Amino acid sequence: MKITWLGHSSVHIDAAGHRVYIDPYAGDDSEYAPASLVLVSRFDFDHCSMQKLGRLRGEQTLILGTSALAREVYPSRALRVGETVAHDGIEVIGMPVLSAHEDAEGHEDEDAIGFLIIAENKRVYFMGDSAFEEEMVKARPDVLLIAVGGTFSAGPREAAKIAGAVAPKLAIPIHWGRHAGTQDDADFFAELCRVPVRVLQQGGSVTL
Repeated sequence: MKITWLGHSSVHIDAAGHRVYIDPYAGDDSEYAPASLVLVSRFDFDHCSMQKLGRLRGEQTLILGTSALAREVYPSRALRVGETVAHDGIEVIGMPVLSAHEDAEGHEDEDAIGFLIIAENKRVYFMGDSAFEEEMVKARPDVLLIAVGGTFSAGPREAAKIAGAVAPKLAIPIHWGRHAGTQDDADFFAELCRVPVRVLQQGGSVTL
């Protein structure tokens, strides 16, 4: 399995012979190619670019995400919290998202979802812009993709506490470097964290 951070919250995973993209938004168009599976954690401009999504579509592409995505994008479907979808050797489980800033305008009643991706006997948890939720611990992820930017998500201090509670084998900070957060936030998260951390540069990868 290879995990590539494309920038902001955009992630590309190569696993089980398939391309999986999460929140297609950041990165060069050249980094986007027809995918087996596309996951959208929230149907906002900085999580789902229609141009990027168009580059990912193929005859066999399954697109999963929020109810807003299902209404606006065809073909796609909503993934419910707790629901498991199996797609040719890859399982995706819908995970809850708890607003990190409940008083933030537009984020009180969020249409958002996280993802637990299971492939090649590995478990990758994409939190989205979520605060701590008990289900995160129960997920037992090998890899935690965690927002650290501090705008509509946890900042580095809170994210380090979350990662410590979830206890993945590896944490990768995302949601920084573009609209929210900086390299300093990602590095500070790594400094505070009690679990192994890999800070990727945009376009950087880790192979598991």
